[in-house]
Amino acid sequence: MKTLLITGAGGRVGKILRPHLRQRYRLRLLDTQPIETITSTEEGIVGDLRDPVTLQQAVQGVDGILHLACVHGTELDFEDTLDVNYRATLALLEAARQAAVGRFIFASSHHVVGQYHADDLPGDDASPAPDSYYGLSKAFGEAACAMYAQRYGIGTLSIRIGNADPSVIDARRRRLWISARDLAQLIDIGMTHEQLKHAIVYGISRSPDPMFKNTSAQTLGYCPQDNAEDFIDPKFINFEAMPEAEGPDYVGGGYAGSQLK
Repeated sequence: MKTLLITGAGGRVGKILRPHLRQRYRLRLLDTQPIETITSTEEGIVGDLRDPVTLQQAVQGVDGILHLACVHGTELDFEDTLDVNYRATLALLEAARQAAVGRFIFASSHHVVGQYHADDLPGDDASPAPDSYYGLSKAFGEAACAMYAQRYGIGTLSIRIGNADPSVIDARRRRLWISARDLAQLIDIGMTHEQLKHAIVYGISRSPDPMFKNTSAQTLGYCPQDNAEDFIDPKFINFEAMPEAEGPDYVGGGYAGSQLK
């Protein structure tokens, strides 16, 4: 059984992924706070990616890395994103290179293309159009993954995650929602696909009206098992009723209409 390091494992996405991923991998869980309920196939590390000692300890002996750790939000200015989203991401890639880690899966975001109109249907080859400093930092992370793939041969997969909430709360999110099971499938592709060099895919489940062209994911064999229509929240908000502050006309929703600081 291969070992997968998950950074930011105590966050919301890490918590929903663990039950799926630990069926196939030994998990090394890194977070700044203690991880609750560690199972027999999991190992917890309390530490900060910005600490070189923690970084070296975390990457030793792992087969792949799932990099979830980040800061996010519309309230962030550029300086707020530098340490974790830029420096720590680059330091983690370099630590992976030095430790001969073969695979690196980067939790990117649809906010990399958040400034596109909701009906533009950007593909994985669309030019970045970040909607925020958070989205900009994720575009950097994708580029850093490409550099380490091309220069050093690390197989990298950047997953532009849509919305990973337990249920679908509005019409915009229905077009980009993903289940934990489908996201785990993409991560497994990042860990196991023999031809993977560097790829960008969208992390979305099936939907009657998907917001993206997910060609690369399909080429890699991604076959989503869940449909957003089956996870509609009881308080679901139709497109016509969505408030302007939620940015229904843009891929990035409310991020696209927020003011940059």
